[in-house]
Amino acid sequence: MNTKVEQFPTNNPNPVLSVGKDGTVLYSNEAGEPLLHEWGVEIGGKLPSTFGDLVQRVISLNRPEKTEVKTEKKVYLVTFHPSTEEKHVNIYGFDITDQKKLEERVRIKEKQNDILYKIGKAALEYENLQNFLDESVKLIASILELEYCKILELIPDGNFLLRAGFGWKHGLVGRAIVEGEKESQAGYTLLSRTPVVVEDFEEESRFKKPELLRMHEVNSGVSVAIGSTGKTFGVLGVHSRKKRKFTSDDTYFLSSVAFLIAQVIERKKAEEALKEAYDSLDEKVHERTEELEIAYNSLKESEKSLAEAQEMAHIGNWERDFASNEFHWSDEVYRIFGLKPQEFEVNYGLFLSYLHPDDQDYVNNAVKEALNGKPFDIDFRIILANGEERIAHAKGEAVFDEKNNPVRIRGITQDITEHKKAEEKIQTLANAVESSTDAIITKSLDGVITSWNKGAEQVYGYSAGEVLGKPMSVLEPSTLTGETEKLSEMIKRGEKIHNYETSRLRKDDTIINVSITLSPIFDLSGKLIAISAIARDITERKIAEEKLRESEEKYRNIVETSNEGIYLVDNEAKIIYVNKIMETSGYTLEELIGRPIWDFISEESRPVARRSFEKRRQGVDDSYELKLVRKDGSFIWGLVSAKSLFNKEGRFMGFLGMLTDITERKKAEEALASLETARKKEIHHRIKNNLQVISSLLDLQAEQFRNRENIKDSEVLEALRESQDRVTSMALIHEELYRGGGFETLNFSPYIQELAENLLLTYSLGDTEITLSTDLEEDLFFDIDTAVPLGMIVNELVSNSLKHAFPDRRKGKIRIKLSREENEECMKNITGECKSTSFTLTVSDDGVGIPENLDIEELDSLGFQLVTSLADQLDGEFELKKDNGTEFTMRFTVTEKDKLDQADLRSQEN
Repeated sequence: MNTKVEQFPTNNPNPVLSVGKDGTVLYSNEAGEPLLHEWGVEIGGKLPSTFGDLVQRVISLNRPEKTEVKTEKKVYLVTFHPSTEEKHVNIYGFDITDQKKLEERVRIKEKQNDILYKIGKAALEYENLQNFLDESVKLIASILELEYCKILELIPDGNFLLRAGFGWKHGLVGRAIVEGEKESQAGYTLLSRTPVVVEDFEEESRFKKPELLRMHEVNSGVSVAIGSTGKTFGVLGVHSRKKRKFTSDDTYFLSSVAFLIAQVIERKKAEEALKEAYDSLDEKVHERTEELEIAYNSLKESEKSLAEAQEMAHIGNWERDFASNEFHWSDEVYRIFGLKPQEFEVNYGLFLSYLHPDDQDYVNNAVKEALNGKPFDIDFRIILANGEERIAHAKGEAVFDEKNNPVRIRGITQDITEHKKAEEKIQTLANAVESSTDAIITKSLDGVITSWNKGAEQVYGYSAGEVLGKPMSVLEPSTLTGETEKLSEMIKRGEKIHNYETSRLRKDDTIINVSITLSPIFDLSGKLIAISAIARDITERKIAEEKLRESEEKYRNIVETSNEGIYLVDNEAKIIYVNKIMETSGYTLEELIGRPIWDFISEESRPVARRSFEKRRQGVDDSYELKLVRKDGSFIWGLVSAKSLFNKEGRFMGFLGMLTDITERKKAEEALASLETARKKEIHHRIKNNLQVISSLLDLQAEQFRNRENIKDSEVLEALRESQDRVTSMALIHEELYRGGGFETLNFSPYIQELAENLLLTYSLGDTEITLSTDLEEDLFFDIDTAVPLGMIVNELVSNSLKHAFPDRRKGKIRIKLSREENEECMKNITGECKSTSFTLTVSDDGVGIPENLDIEELDSLGFQLVTSLADQLDGEFELKKDNGTEFTMRFTVTEKDKLDQADLRSQEN
């Protein structure tokens, strides 16, 4: 368990992990959980083979590597850094989700612009309108990655014709009619004049789903109007079977496409009208045209050369004649404004309408100043018909007549959008370099420093003026002379150097640790012209790593040299760490780690261990004793002190245990318990012997009275016999306790059986045939406080039957029944069984019975008084029946001592 779990703060927002050389995840902060989930691994588990191989490669090459990992919600740039002290790898993740989203959005915008270009190109290539529309729906569906695209043409009856489509069933395009009332999506789109988005038709309430969409199981879509109010052509729509969310970029793109299609349709209509007009021209016009053709071709050649030059440079010329109020644009100016060259006449108002609203006054004021004799040279923004924003540069001047009145204004306009974007990118890059806290340096191929950012000043202490033009070797410590040149040679050979850790020299002669990445710089022809170096000061990190290593070493030594067994168990009760002392169990560390703790616990202690493990899950910490099994099969006793472990989310991770060997203490306790057992056994034996001596003395005394004729049948003799029976009853209890091995409880049914049989032998005289019938529930364990009074009650009742129930009869039967009552309150024993705690004792005979008018509670007989008193002592309810003999019934409630309870008590004593 040699992991650097304290190396990084757990609240680091970026993922930080540590992985062993075999790919085992040793540590992860909270931010690293998404990576573990993506890799399907937890702490202590192994990385997938792809990343495991990457870990091996990083360790073997001793250099870091990077890769991108996409999780469920984020994208991370993950760097694998080899540890210089130990054979493991530190993994650092950086969230690049927003960057990826921005790149994806830019990519989509570029693709959409490309589609707009292709649609525009198709408009030029296809003379037939239907071919153009068919090509357009294919391009739109492909860029939006949707199953269906359609162009609906509004027909005179107010419905729509599926004029062009992609993805629809064969035979529908050109034939299918879609309802046009406002309850349909198409009709609603024309009424609203805004993009209509449906993310889930099941929840749509503005209009109903048309049959065309139902038959194709469409669930979402967007529709926009084609054409402006008064010139409506129809509706452009895209749809999907999935429930999809559409972005503002999607609707803006569709609106741009719809606008472009509307323009193309209008242009196609104008071309068709113009063609018809041309076809009807008079032959004389044709002849006149031929006469002018030669002159026209000559002029066109000149204009063509100029137009080609202007197109190459994205520069167009323009002129406005105030006398004729004509506004002339060259072809390139048309293209700059997103228009087809010479498509229609332009005017100053149209020109202003294409300008960005915030730039219109600025441009108009510049033109006004030109008319006052001040030429202009300005930049401004224009908004194309498709919504695209471009940047233009214009120069212009006015031409005046002899009276100093402006007669015309002329100038040039150039599209500088790409130039401006390039400038912005260069400026953005320059700002990023200058604001970076990392040192970013450029050096020539001969090692001379040519650029030096603010971060380099902070890292190395030199200002740019102090190092520009000096060799890069000024940053080398004396112990690393020549390293800079060596690294440069590696770059020249095409090798890569990423996050190379080394030492460098600051201006104040202090040595710092840096991580360096070197990259080649090429010119436009691909020739290597310089080398870029990015250096990050990692001195503090190195100091922290060293302190962490020393701290880990200190605590590892404490744990490994401890005389107590220390171990870690995961949430599945498997051992994940043990210290060296645990090898005293006979198992090696490798044999212990990875196995369940139950494998090393004796059968009798496993219930205790499992209950304690459940307590750990609940966050309850305690100490308990376990009987453990060594590898050779011998047993040891251990005192376990356990501490529950939970992660930041409160999820149970396992527990930390400390094991103390208490085998010798347990042996001492067992020896003491054996002495106590022997002592109790001896006490019961002596009590039994003393009671037997008393019984014998009473028997001798009775014999003396029998030899006297005048008192042979006296009450004294009877009293001695009754006393002897009572003493015998108590002696039998102690004999049972001594014989059964238990010293607190008695198995009551065998005791009653023996007591009754002894009484029957004592009172049987001559040839009488008095029999005994018993019905005693088995395995009833009562403590001595219950057994003694209950035994004496049985003694008195059975003795009374033997003495008085059969005065003139030689045959009779005495019955004793002891049973548990049903449907009463119960108590669960340790096996989980629920047993009633109420009992019924019945002693009956078929003798002469007791007279009806005799009240047992008023008798002054010692026996009956004793029975009544003992019944009260047990809180029993006494009932007497006098029909067909005599039946005494007593109901009482006691806590029965279970056999398993007794076994548990004996095990504790042992």
